Amino acid sequence: MIKIFISWSGERSEKLAEALMNWIPRVIQVARPWMSRIDIKKGERWSKQVSESLANHHIGIICVTPENYQAPWLLFEAGALSKTMGYSKVCPLLLGMSADELEGPLREFQATIFDKNDVLQLVKSLNDELGDNKIRQDILTDTFERYWPELEARVIEISKIEIPGTTSTVLSVIKSFSQYGFPEPLIGSNAYFDGGFESHALYSTVTDIADRRLFIFGRKNRKLFDKDHYDFFQSVKQKIDDGFDLKILFLDPDAPKELIECAHQDPDFRDQLKNNIEHSISVLQSYEIDTSKHCRAYKTIRRHGIIIADDAVIYSPIPLDDCGVAVKLT
Repeated sequence: MIKIFISWSGERSEKLAEALMNWIPRVIQVARPWMSRIDIKKGERWSKQVSESLANHHIGIICVTPENYQAPWLLFEAGALSKTMGYSKVCPLLLGMSADELEGPLREFQATIFDKNDVLQLVKSLNDELGDNKIRQDILTDTFERYWPELEARVIEISKIEIPGTTSTVLSVIKSFSQYGFPEPLIGSNAYFDGGFESHALYSTVTDIADRRLFIFGRKNRKLFDKDHYDFFQSVKQKIDDGFDLKILFLDPDAPKELIECAHQDPDFRDQLKNNIEHSISVLQSYEIDTSKHCRAYKTIRRHGIIIADDAVIYSPIPLDDCGVAVKLT
């Protein structure tokens, strides 16, 4: 028998731990995972049961997510499990982040990202703990293949759980910029979506959540100035007077021909730019917003679409067609 302590902290981490509790014994039938929320009976002393379990386990899986990688309790349990260095095995399992994003004590241990091949290597490592009684590799691999889709589907659902904005998610922006010379890199999280960048839904979201600043680096910014968002412009004048920072960048209609041609597929794109900028100016002026203070035009090739709402940076690489022309981001 192999006993495995599963450590968690936070909602997504807890759901991942529960999924592992059900899944691991199907792949390694003699495995006995232990999880505090499930294995501590009602009325028992919680701290005493956890302490005893930590003392009786030498293998632990630490369920790590971007929102909990610095959680004190998670780090405590990892430290307690590693008390007999050289004998204990501490296995951070990462969901929604890479091994490079780990800092502190958890960085000392060989981590597993939630990827089929990497999780298989973790399973093989657990199986090796059985020594002479370990499952044959071919049987273990076949069993893993049979039950992997079940775990994968569950984790996809777990990944969809909405996590409130935290200091860690904000600090991920700082870390990204630190690669280009900004000081004090700090770790957080990244979330990605497979579409919808230049959409009404995105503009509605950022205009709704931004309390201190909104920077938009686009091309035409057409949808931003559609009637769907007039409520924002109606209220933003007072916000600007109270210190709100609004900056909007447009591609300059007078930019060189080659830049205009690679910025959009439509042959009349230069005219579209002119019309949209005129419309945008009209909207802003109708709400008594000084366009000279809040709007600029650029004449460079744009490689990313970028929106900054308060401390969140939302960006999308600009996909190009076979001719090197930018395509839609929606």
